[in-house]
Amino acid sequence: MSAQPAIDLPIITIVGPTASGKTNLAIQLAQHLNGEIISADSRQIYKKLDIGTGKPTCEQVRQVKHHLVSVAEPEQTVTAEDFTHMADLAYLQIKTKIKTCFLVGGTGLWIRSFLDGLAPVPPADPDLRQQLKQRAESEGNKRLFEQLKSLDPETAATLYPADRIRVVRALEIRLLTGKKASELRRRKPARPAIPAKWFGLARPREEMYYLAEQRIDHWLNKGWLEEVKALLHSGVSAKAPAMQAIGYSHLVKNIQGEYSYQRAVELIKRDTRRYIKRQMTWFRAEKRVTWLDSKALLEEIPKIIPLPKRI
Repeated sequence: MSAQPAIDLPIITIVGPTASGKTNLAIQLAQHLNGEIISADSRQIYKKLDIGTGKPTCEQVRQVKHHLVSVAEPEQTVTAEDFTHMADLAYLQIKTKIKTCFLVGGTGLWIRSFLDGLAPVPPADPDLRQQLKQRAESEGNKRLFEQLKSLDPETAATLYPADRIRVVRALEIRLLTGKKASELRRRKPARPAIPAKWFGLARPREEMYYLAEQRIDHWLNKGWLEEVKALLHSGVSAKAPAMQAIGYSHLVKNIQGEYSYQRAVELIKRDTRRYIKRQMTWFRAEKRVTWLDSKALLEEIPKIIPLPKRI
């Protein structure tokens, strides 16, 4: 059983698509409100994936303590359940210090699972999982993803098609139970929900696309391709869960000769745009989110959140 916080204080949850400015804003707020940050990002959680994940810089980490950044090995599968258990422990640490807790990220399923509590889902079935993995090998990830879209479009909308592990798990749940993973996760959770205030950051879509593409170019100039080569050289498998992230999977295919460098970059930008669109669909459907621009958020949060007394 995961640890539970001793004190119920509202978490400031900052959500939004990639490149919307969540990290910079959260750091400013956390400095102002004596806070620490729990990262809800399915790529930043991995060690060694530094350039192409938008992790906070060393200076930013010195300014504000970040939890659940670089804590999983690239070969490790991290599920929503795993994240929730780790986030529960981080939350307890933050509350014990009577600090303001910020939950920041773009992985909507993880955020919802942690805040609302985990609903019971069936354990893995090794035989079925192996069958699905073999299908992915023979038919391709896209074929399995299309099947998931037809069986559970809500869950599919939160996933990247190349994310084989999570696509297989969602299909596994659907085939084992006859019910959608999204439906099961709405059932009564094992623990009460954690009090939270949700705030969302977004810009006009074309502006978000532009900023995301500028960031991709910056990462590539910074040595992203070399980072991927170093990961492979160190023994990290091209099929490792971490290497299925947008950009990493594309650059692996460039290194292996499947894509030209130019084609890999084109596909990274295309799939990032698609990911932003899926993220916005997910968060726009979350009725608890109050959408504000960065400046308004800085001004409004201290008025909205009942903060604990400092000691």
